[in-house]
Amino acid sequence: AVETTEGPLLIIAGPGSGKTRVITHRIAYLVKSCGVTPYRIAAVTFTNKAAREMTKRLTDLECDDITIGTFHAFCSKILRRDGSVIGLDSNFVIYDDTDQVALIKSSMKDVEIDPKQYAPRAIQSSISNAKSQLLDPEEFSRNIKNYYDEIVLRVYEQYSHRLSKSSAVDFDDLLFKACTLFKQFPEITNKYQDRFIHFMVDEFQDTNVAQYSIAKQMSQKYHNLCVVGDPDQSIYSWRNADIRNILSFQSDYPKAKTIT
Repeated sequence: AVETTEGPLLIIAGPGSGKTRVITHRIAYLVKSCGVTPYRIAAVTFTNKAAREMTKRLTDLECDDITIGTFHAFCSKILRRDGSVIGLDSNFVIYDDTDQVALIKSSMKDVEIDPKQYAPRAIQSSISNAKSQLLDPEEFSRNIKNYYDEIVLRVYEQYSHRLSKSSAVDFDDLLFKACTLFKQFPEITNKYQDRFIHFMVDEFQDTNVAQYSIAKQMSQKYHNLCVVGDPDQSIYSWRNADIRNILSFQSDYPKAKTIT
């Protein structure tokens, strides 16, 4: 797993089998044995705690200057640097959960929807799910199946408008807007594709559609996408994780090597 460095790689590893160790040692091997510049390696994971642990282990292995962080932190840096082309202020504010719910409630009031009849948290969850599937309000409107979806759409439109007006984004926007940026501005995408020769994803079973899209975009030039995960261990379905990502990796990358 450490020494397979070329091409797409799927590492299937169960709980406690050393997933983080494999990623950190693989990075150290790329730097020390393959001569890859640390600047050109990225590793993304799901929690700040996991990112800190990975950074600490790499420091112990004398490997610094690797781009390591959560998907959200990775996208945040890109958006602060290049998001102006999609109309995003580089000093945008990131709304936390409390801010988001407050904004959902005020957006519901704007469009005259009763929070006693429709729970703000449920509407927030539906909007989050739409963004994780890369559906903006316009695309969401094409997928409306029932009256509740129409309610969600009305709030989604107003919520998006209010976020934009406040130069703010929510956590889902960090991924969603990064995907939008990559889709609309290929020259910016190319810049990052040129930079990252190796792109690694920890806990791949917990990725959603937006996150998998980012990983594929970043590794499109060199095809050195290494994902580590356990299909039996997905814990983030409530955060719109899509277990199909790990199951479809091999069909997306027919030449991928799988190591268990």
